[in-house]
Amino acid sequence: MITRQTIASVLTTTAIAFAIVPSAYAASMAAAAQATTPVGGDDRDRRTQRDVKNVLVADPELGDAHIAVSAHGGQVTLAGVVRREEQRLRAQRAAATVHGVRAVDNAIEVLDR
Repeated sequence: MITRQTIASVLTTTAIAFAIVPSAYAASMAAAAQATTPVGGDDRDRRTQRDVKNVLVADPELGDAHIAVSAHGGQVTLAGVVRREEQRLRAQRAAATVHGVRAVDNAIEVLDR
């Protein structure tokens, strides 16, 4: 079931992408947000997704990063835009530390500026 929160998450990610990157990147970020937004999922997946988001938001090095998170059966997918390669790798490492995460698919794009 698609919730209001899911719709808001996709719209927010899309708006941020179009605001900070060229339109070619923005379109790919919008597609990534849609692809990584869970349609259903169980409580464990939602908890994992929330915990990964919290870890990313709490990291001061990722303050200007725009990362969408999805989780399914311990597989976490990260998508979004960061300014530096170090941020992309840091987000992946941070997500891997969350309880319940078995693997991290890092689809984060590095902004070319």
